[in-house]
Amino acid sequence: MKDWYSIFNNLSEEEKNKVAILRVMECANGVMQHAYRDNKIFAYSIYETRKAMRFSMSCMKNLEIPLVDEIISFEPETEIILREARELYISGFKKGNDDDLAEFYRMSSATVRVLGEERIVKAKDILAKNITDIPLQALDWGVDYLKQLLHYEYLRN
Repeated sequence: MKDWYSIFNNLSEEEKNKVAILRVMECANGVMQHAYRDNKIFAYSIYETRKAMRFSMSCMKNLEIPLVDEIISFEPETEIILREARELYISGFKKGNDDDLAEFYRMSSATVRVLGEERIVKAKDILAKNITDIPLQALDWGVDYLKQLLHYEYLRN
């Protein structure tokens, strides 16, 4: 089991800020996808849901986030960590590997604890001012999801 907390904590402040932006975006997209699939009354239309998914998936796969005046990219060391996290997600969620799913949750919780609530909220504000592909309310949902991870003791390393 990796010490994800130390791995993410050793990133520079700038890289932590960028990771926070990525996490808010991907969690906002995830909540939108679940709301749509579960036919929730608050779900966005298929058009809006797909638009958010395309944007988010492109950012996650390319590890670049296009904002109004800049493109956020990651240092090579951070890219390696984020690609490993994505592999855990795919193996755990998409392929049903329970061990990788548990490790993904541990990694995710550690990341959120390193980033902290203040940085996560600032990341949402940056996205809200710089992208139109994910609705503001969905960005709030992403923040709310991440805040929950701050309190899951069983996910701690």
